[in-house]
Amino acid sequence: MNLFGTPANRERVEMLRKLDVFRDLTFKETLEVDELLHERTYEKGEIIFEEGDIGHGIFVVISGKVQVDPRRISLENAVLEFGPGEMLGELSLFEEVPRFSTVVAVERTVMVGLFRAEFASLLTKNTRIGVKILVRLSTTMSRRVRRLLLRERHSPTL
Repeated sequence: MNLFGTPANRERVEMLRKLDVFRDLTFKETLEVDELLHERTYEKGEIIFEEGDIGHGIFVVISGKVQVDPRRISLENAVLEFGPGEMLGELSLFEEVPRFSTVVAVERTVMVGLFRAEFASLLTKNTRIGVKILVRLSTTMSRRVRRLLLRERHSPTL
């Protein structure tokens, strides 16, 4: 086997590198991060996480679409739908607090999760990769706060 595994593994790594949170990583760095990711498929109507659950990390939509339960959200202009390439739950990567909303799959959805324990290990083991991911997370969080403060509408990435 070559250094980068099977063609399917190479394809997966290239797909991950297209996601905003991993876009600054090299192929080799993405390969290392891929080992830490947890992939899961959710069927239409399936709950990804519920309000009050303790959050343990971020989720990134690979395909499909998820929606924040609109009955639970209190912020008028908050993002209610997330599509391919978008991440959610990023606050729980930094602190273990209850989720503030319920998120449900609108259609069959594939997501990857990066959990706090694996991310902390990555920061210790390979600071360069961790910092690159932190910068992307910070940019996303900053953009979302600015939209809320300026009351801008956001449509999901399609």
